[in-house]
Amino acid sequence: MESNNSVSRKDFFKQFGLMGLTAAGAGALLTACGGGSEKAAVDPCTDLTGLAQGDLDMRKNLEYVNKSMVEGQQCANCQLLKAPEGGSSCSGCLLFKGPVTQEGWCKNWVAKAV
Repeated sequence: MESNNSVSRKDFFKQFGLMGLTAAGAGALLTACGGGSEKAAVDPCTDLTGLAQGDLDMRKNLEYVNKSMVEGQQCANCQLLKAPEGGSSCSGCLLFKGPVTQEGWCKNWVAKAV
């Protein structure tokens, strides 16, 4: 006895069409449930949208990072930290534009005067 494992062209397109409908239905369901259409919330203290390329380059040149790897040196205890303005939860820096985190660091860190 010979086994025939071939699929007819008609059956192939029928199955392919059902897979497409299933995918479209799943996408619609995710969107209706709030998944897929909403972007993840961006932390305003790490959001650099709106900064000019020169400002981004300055941050990079100063080696700013959002989380210090140098023990005892964070933006929170740096002389160059600017207090948050206008009800923002993010601080700033006297050396460059854009938000900084309290846990951040750059190579120009200076101990806050006591």
